[in-house]
Amino acid sequence: MNDSKLVYDVVFSGFGASSCLLIHKFHKCQELLGKKILIIDPLQKNTNDKTFCFWAKPSESIIEDLNHLITHSWDKVTFDGVSANCILPLRYNHVTCEKLYESTRKILENYDVKFLNDTVIDLYETDRAIVKTLGGEYFAEKIFDSRIPKPSGSENQKQNIWQSFLGFKVILNEGFFDPNICTLMDFNVDQGNFTQFVYVLPFSTNEGLIEFTRFGKEVIEEDYAHDQLQQYITKKYGKYTIAAIERGKIPMSMDISSSKPTNSIVPIGSRANKVKPSTGYAFKNMYNHAQEITLKKGNSSRTTSPNSRFRFYDGLLIYILSVWPHLGKPIFERLFAIKSTRYILKFLEEKTKLHEDISMFSKLQLGIFLKALFFYTIDKFKPVAPVVIISIFYYLLSAIVPNQANTIMYGTIFSGMLVIGIPHGALDFKIGVLTKSKSISFPFLLKYIAIMSVVYLLWIVSPTISLISFIIYSSWHFGQTDAEEWKIQSSIVGFIWGILFFTALLSSHTTELNAILQALEIQFLPQVLTWKILFLASVAASFYLALRFKNFSLFVLSFLLGLSYFIPVVIAFSIYFVFHHSWKGWSHLRHSLGETNVSLFKSALPFNFGALILFAIFFLNAGETFTYNLAMIFIFISCISFPHILCMHLFYKKNQETKPHIPEN
Repeated sequence: MNDSKLVYDVVFSGFGASSCLLIHKFHKCQELLGKKILIIDPLQKNTNDKTFCFWAKPSESIIEDLNHLITHSWDKVTFDGVSANCILPLRYNHVTCEKLYESTRKILENYDVKFLNDTVIDLYETDRAIVKTLGGEYFAEKIFDSRIPKPSGSENQKQNIWQSFLGFKVILNEGFFDPNICTLMDFNVDQGNFTQFVYVLPFSTNEGLIEFTRFGKEVIEEDYAHDQLQQYITKKYGKYTIAAIERGKIPMSMDISSSKPTNSIVPIGSRANKVKPSTGYAFKNMYNHAQEITLKKGNSSRTTSPNSRFRFYDGLLIYILSVWPHLGKPIFERLFAIKSTRYILKFLEEKTKLHEDISMFSKLQLGIFLKALFFYTIDKFKPVAPVVIISIFYYLLSAIVPNQANTIMYGTIFSGMLVIGIPHGALDFKIGVLTKSKSISFPFLLKYIAIMSVVYLLWIVSPTISLISFIIYSSWHFGQTDAEEWKIQSSIVGFIWGILFFTALLSSHTTELNAILQALEIQFLPQVLTWKILFLASVAASFYLALRFKNFSLFVLSFLLGLSYFIPVVIAFSIYFVFHHSWKGWSHLRHSLGETNVSLFKSALPFNFGALILFAIFFLNAGETFTYNLAMIFIFISCISFPHILCMHLFYKKNQETKPHIPEN
C-alpha cells in the first residue's frame, strides 16, 4: 500500500524541540491514544547537536514535566566574570537535545508512529490538511508545523543579525569549575567589531560546556572561534581535553512573521513566534505553547503575536547590535552592573512592568538608545517615505505659495506619472500571464486592448455601473499590493483597506466629486452630514486595521488619509496612487524580475508612449473644460487599469504559489 495515500490523524512537520515538547504534553494528557502519527524531518535527530536552557521555580509545571530531562541546574549565575548572584527560588536548568529526542522516541513507542526522513516543501488545506514533501503527499487531520520560517524580506537588514556559536564540552586537566555557578555572558574576550562573549556551564568540578558566541551580521568563523576558546580556556582553567563540540547559529530577526493557525495546521516553535529575537531563548516559550495547545485539545490560540512592548525593545537592541556592534559589550556590562540577576531574567521572560523598564533604560547609556530610536524610526518611515515627503511638500506649498500650490503639485504629479505611475502599469507584458511570451507581442496587445475595449463599452452603456466597478476592482488592486508589501496573508484584509481608502477619500470631497460625476453624466451625491460621518468611520476603521496588524506603514497611511480631507480629491488620490501604490508595485516587479530600475523603465517606454498617444487621440479634448478632461482621464485610467489589475492579480497569486518554504533543520 502506498503510504502517501494514508490519512494520518497527526503529522509533525519537524522533530525539533517544539514537536518533542508537544508530544510530551500530549502523552501526559493521553491525546495520542488510537492516533496514527507521522513525523517528517530531513535529519535523523539522534545526535547531541543542541543545548537547551531555561530558568524556572521548582513549583512550575515545566520542572514537574521535564525534571527527568534536566542534566544539571544552577542556583548562582554570574555575568562578565563578576561575583555570582543567587537567583533562588529560580534555578537555571540544562537539557541536552539528545536526552529530549531519546525521551520522545521512548514515548512514541507506545503509539502507531511512522518516522519519515524527508523535506516538507509545502502545507495546505482542502477538505483535509495535506503535507507535500520531496517524496510525495500525505494527508492529515491535524498538522503541527515547526519548520523554520523564511524571513519575509520586508524589514531593513539592520533588523536581522545572527547569534552564532562554537562550544567545547571539556574535561579540565588542571583547573576546576565551581559546579554551582554558571556564567551566562563573559565579555572578557576579543570583540572583533562584534558583540562577543563566552558562556560557561559547569557540570562538575572538571567537566563543563564552554561556548564562544557572537551577535552580529556575520556568522562566526569556526577557526577563529576555536582559537578564541582555546585562549580563554587555557588562560582561565589551564590544560583541557575536548570531549564534544557544539556549533550552530540562530537568527536574531525582526523580519520573521508568525504563521496563522488554521483548523488543521497549527504553527509551533519559531513558526509561532516562540523564539525571542534578541536572545534566542525559546525552550520555555515552546513548553508554554505546548501546554496551551494541549488545553485547547490540539488547537492553538490565534493570539500568538509577541508582546508589542518587548518586541519594540528587541528591535531596538538588534538595531544597535547591527549598526553599532561595538556598543553591545558596554550596554550589557552596564545592565549587569545596575540591575539584579533576578530582574534581568524577569525582563528576558517579558514579565517586568513598564515603570520598571523605564527605570532600567534611564540608567543605561540613554544617548545610545535615543540615537538608535531616532534612526530606527527613520528606517520605519522608509516604506512610506515617498508619500509622506510629497504630502509634506504640498502642505508647505499651501502655506508658502497658496495660489500656486495646486499648479505646482499637478506638475509634480504629472512628472511622477511619467516616471513611475504609467511605467509601473506598462510592464504587464513581462509578467507572462496573458501570453506565455514575456515580450510585447501581437497576441498580448490584442488581448490587452480587447479587455480595455470592454471596459470602455461599459462606460458608454452605464457610467454608474462602470464607476462602481472601477472603485471595486481598484480597491482590490490597491489592497492586494499593500497586503503583499506588508506581508498580510489575507486578500480580504487588503480589499477592506482598499474600500476604506476610497470611501474616506470620496466621502470627504463630495463637492469636487459631484463636479466629476456631472462630467461623467452620473447622478449627484446629496450634500448631507452622513458623508462626513462615513469619512470619520472609514479613517477610524483604517487606524483599527493598523493597530490590529501592528503595521506602522498602514498607521501612517491612515493618518495621511485623515489629512486628505484638507487636500483636493484629485491631488490626494494622485499622491497615494503615484508615490505609494505605483512605487510599491514597481518595486515588487523589480524584485521578482531581477532587473534594475533603468532596465525596467526602458522596457516600459513603448507602452508609455502608446498609452499617451491613445489618450491624446481618443480621450483628450482641448476645447473642453478642465473638469471634463479630468473625467476623461478618469475613464482612461479605468480602461487601462482593468487589464493591469488582472495581470498583477495573477502575478501576486503566482508568486504566492511559488514561494519556497524552508524546512526545519
